[in-house]
Amino acid sequence: MKLDKELLVFPHPNYALNVDRTSGQKLWVNCPALAYIIEHPDGLILWETGISTKVREEWLPGWQWLIDVSEITPEVCLEARLKQMGLAPEDFKYVIQGHLHCDHAGGLRLFEDAGAEIIVHEDEYKYVFQNIEKADQFFVREDFAILARKRPTLVYGDQEILDGVKLISLPGHTAGTMGMLVRLNHTGWVLFTSDAMYLHESYGPPPVGSPIVWDPGKWASSVEKIRRIAIEHEATIFPGHDETGIKQHRDGSSVFTPLNVRPDYVYE
Repeated sequence: MKLDKELLVFPHPNYALNVDRTSGQKLWVNCPALAYIIEHPDGLILWETGISTKVREEWLPGWQWLIDVSEITPEVCLEARLKQMGLAPEDFKYVIQGHLHCDHAGGLRLFEDAGAEIIVHEDEYKYVFQNIEKADQFFVREDFAILARKRPTLVYGDQEILDGVKLISLPGHTAGTMGMLVRLNHTGWVLFTSDAMYLHESYGPPPVGSPIVWDPGKWASSVEKIRRIAIEHEATIFPGHDETGIKQHRDGSSVFTPLNVRPDYVYE
């Protein structure tokens, strides 16, 4: 996607106007929709499912006015990307949704007839089925309609679902946003935040918010929770829409790092 950076981080510390800077300009940026595959001894895990190939038909005109989706073609969406990797929906044991916004859950419908166990937070599940009839609040009903026919596994709070894989409750961006803490052989602990943290600039301290937040108070508390967990585990944080990770150390220091998770992987 392409969009105004201040949709993600507002007020952005580099662009906010103040008494010393009374004029400025907007910054139009690339905003990747990210999904990750985790190779676990118990089976493949897919973390989030990106944007639907039907984005132009299903996203509201107002959303497409704010967000340029012209580069989102079927070739870059989930099904085609899996095929390029020699994978199919049937190859996954778990599909985990950090939340159900339309830029994170668009490929979920691919798994209706696959054997994968779909996992979402209980609060997210309840919220969308109680409040979203069509397309609203950056949710698209078609993305998660599968969950009415194929009952997902619902989690609440912080829960370890596999050895070395723990789901972390991070409400605020949406009612049931969650992250995933994973122990990797080469990298150590990594923390996928979904949109509990959009970019590394969201991290603070203090955390920098966004116009697209369901509950700002809960969101800010969740960013502080991310910080505590990352320090405790010396984890690398993978924000929801950033091509840069944050390696956090127990002494409180942190460093930005490209999203390279194993020695033979090259990010392009």
